[in-house]
Parts: sequence; structure tokens; C-alpha cells
Amino acid sequence: MKDNVSVRSAVPSRRGRGSYGIIHRLHSVAGVFVAPLLVISALSGFVYAFAPTLENVVYHDAITASSSEAPQPLEEQVEAARAVHPDLQLSAVQSFEDPTQTTRVLFNDPALENSSYRQAVFVDPGSLEITGELVQYGSSRALPLRTWISEGHRQLWLGEFGRIYSEMAASWLGILALAGAWVWWVRWRVGKGSATGSRKGSTAHAKRKKTRSIHSILGVWLLPGFLFLTVTGLTWSSMAGGNIANLRAQLDWVQPTPETSISATTMTATTSAHDEHAHHHHSGHDESSTLAGQDDLTQTYISQIDTVATTARGAGMSGIIEIALPAEEGTAWTVTEMRESWKLTNDAISVNGETGEIVDRVHHSDWPLAAKLSAWLIQLHMGTLFGWINQLVLGGIALGLLTIIALGYRMWWLRGRNGRPGRLQAAGQWRRTRPAVLAGIIAFLVAYSVMAPMFGISLVAFLIIDAVIQALRR
Repeated sequence: MKDNVSVRSAVPSRRGRGSYGIIHRLHSVAGVFVAPLLVISALSGFVYAFAPTLENVVYHDAITASSSEAPQPLEEQVEAARAVHPDLQLSAVQSFEDPTQTTRVLFNDPALENSSYRQAVFVDPGSLEITGELVQYGSSRALPLRTWISEGHRQLWLGEFGRIYSEMAASWLGILALAGAWVWWVRWRVGKGSATGSRKGSTAHAKRKKTRSIHSILGVWLLPGFLFLTVTGLTWSSMAGGNIANLRAQLDWVQPTPETSISATTMTATTSAHDEHAHHHHSGHDESSTLAGQDDLTQTYISQIDTVATTARGAGMSGIIEIALPAEEGTAWTVTEMRESWKLTNDAISVNGETGEIVDRVHHSDWPLAAKLSAWLIQLHMGTLFGWINQLVLGGIALGLLTIIALGYRMWWLRGRNGRPGRLQAAGQWRRTRPAVLAGIIAFLVAYSVMAPMFGISLVAFLIIDAVIQALRR
């Protein structure tokens, strides 16, 4: 009996000293309060992981070309789409190498929320039949269902205010996972040199120990996935995402784009029609002349689109390409290889619409490494980089997180029933931590809080509440 007591007292004393006590309390107590946010994030993330596949099923008729005829010129496909929306400004055309996919003709619509949303008209390239009309979001080509699921996962359909939840969940997930891994490692290291395995305890303690073992092992295995979700999730967050974007811009870690300016000597037919109408407008101040001039300019651009597409395909651009109209007069078209499953490189070129000459080209190999990693990680988070395999892995991580949270709450409940909820006292742990270790912990938390402000704010709130509770208990 004496030996069992000595072993039992020795292990907690080593565990309870200093840094272990601080990190254990951060993981266990903070986890209890943060877990509800993680549950919401995991549930919505599980659905979000399979959103690309759901999208293909729901919108199959719109995105699939049923005609077996040879593809018609893009100019004719665009004209067919413009008949649906003659009042909207043409933005770009997304052309697929796969003949079973419909062409997407995109229009800017001032009625939509922001410029990331565009009206897409789906055209069967063989028959020119309009197979659908949907709002498309972002460079991932997300259609309404996937966009709706994404908004729920990111902001609970509450707008900017709702992004607070996702930012807190993402920022705490990584910290809790790292803290849990540290706690597991210390327990494992201490347990190697003790006889704790032969110790017997109460039924509640035995249940809690078994639950803790499963919780810890599963958490260690899923640690890389949790850190991945933290990094990529914070990239899309409000405050932390802004900080990350600023850092990337300062370090020149952003995706380069091709130069679109064209020498004035090459600007002939593209601008002549518009210049004539602009002259009439200037002299007569006639709004209808302005609209007619814009329409003529658009018509000129449409007549060039097949030339631009041929140049792009001839330059080796493969898969789905987006052919974007010149941003302003006297500039080149931009053609970009779109992100899609199993495609790790995305080149971009700019093309003179009049001559079909390539003005500039940006190879994916020219991107900064950080920009490449950012693009790949975001696609992994969205479940689009490696198709259904990617989606299964994300779904597995989400289910694993839900399981870990459920086991964590079970441990908390069993510990409370066993009369041990206040066993680790935070105040003493700070005093017993070596100054160098304590300084390192504080420095890391402060630096992380600067990058992820919602974590810092919630951490301060947690520390204040925890100190009040401890004071009341004493």
C-alpha cells in the first residue's frame, strides 16, 4: 500500500510543477469553454469538406454539356450568353478542355454583394444551348450551394460579426492541440519510469484514465491536421487574415500577375470605334452615345476572344482557363489556368487581342515559395486539391475533432464526479515555473496574440475569469 501511495504522489508532483501545470490548465480548462465553438466549426467543416462533390451532383444539369457536336467558336458562345443578360457587363469566359463541361460566361452584376460574386451563364459549347444561370463566387468557381455552406462554416451566416466565431475557433484549435500534445508527452515520459500501470483506483478514475488514453492518442495522430486547419483557417479570418495578408505583401509572398500594358503603337482597331463614339459624347454629352460606345467596345473584345483562346492553348495552357477581358482600354487580355483537382501549377499570360501576341507570361515556377504553399494549403482546406481523397481526409479530421471533444468532456465530467475539479491550481504553477520557461511561454502567447487578436482577447478574458473563480474558491 505504501509503495502504491508513493508512486501515486510522485507522478503528480512532477506533473504539477511549473510549465506542465500552466499548459495542462490551458488545455483542460480553456478547452472546456472553447470546445462549443470547435464543435460548430467541425460540424460545418465536415459538410464543407464534401461541398465540391455535392455541388457537382446538385448542379449536374447546368455544368454538364449534353451535346455531342463539335464546340462552336467562343464568340458565338458568348453571344448566346449575352442574349440572356444584355444589360450586364461582360467580365470573363471560363473555357474547359473537357468537352463534357459547359462554358461559363461571367458577367459583373452591380446587384450582387461584391466583385467576388459574378453572374454565370452556362452554355453548351456544341449546341449553344443555355443549360443554366447561377451566381458564381471566387476563383474556386463556387456555385450557390457551396457558397452557402462556406458562409455557414466561415461566419454562421451572420456576416462580418459571425467571423468572430470562426477566428476564435481556428486560433484556439492549434494552441489546444499543441498544449494537449505537450501534456501527453510529459505523462508518457514520466510514466516510462514509474509503476503507475500496476496501480488500482476507483471505477471513475479507471474510466477517466482509459478515456484520457484514447483522447491523447487520437489527438497526437491528428495534431498535423489540426495545425493545418489553424494556419489555413486564420488565413481567411477577419483580423488575423488581414495581418497575414499584410505580412505576405511586405515580404513579397504574393502571387505575381502578368503585365498587361501594351505599347501605344499597337493600339489601333481596338480603340478606334470607341474613340469615335467618345468624341460624339464629348461634343454632344449624349448618354446614349456613351452606352453605344461601350457596347461597340465590348463587341470588339468579343470578336477577339477566339484569337486570345487559341494563343493561350497554343502556349501550352491546359485544363480550365479563364479568359478575362482587358481591365481598361489599351491593355491586354489576361488568361489564367484555373485551380482544379490534381493540378499543382497555374500559369498566367497576357495577350494582345488584336495581334494574338503574348505580352507577358508568369510561370508557376516563378511564384515565391510562400505563395505556392498558400495556394496549395487553401485548396487543401477547401477539399479541391486532390479530389475525393482530399475530402475524405478533411471529413476524417472533422470527425476526429468531434470525437476528441466528446472524450474531453467525458474526462471533465468524470473528474468532477470524482471530486477532483480543482486539483491543479493555476496561481502556484506560475510561481513554480522557471523564469526562462515562463518568459518563453509568455513571449509565444503575446506574439501569437498579435497575429491572431481574437485569441489574445479571449485568452485575457479567460485568465481574468479563471483568477476570479480561484479567488472565490480560496
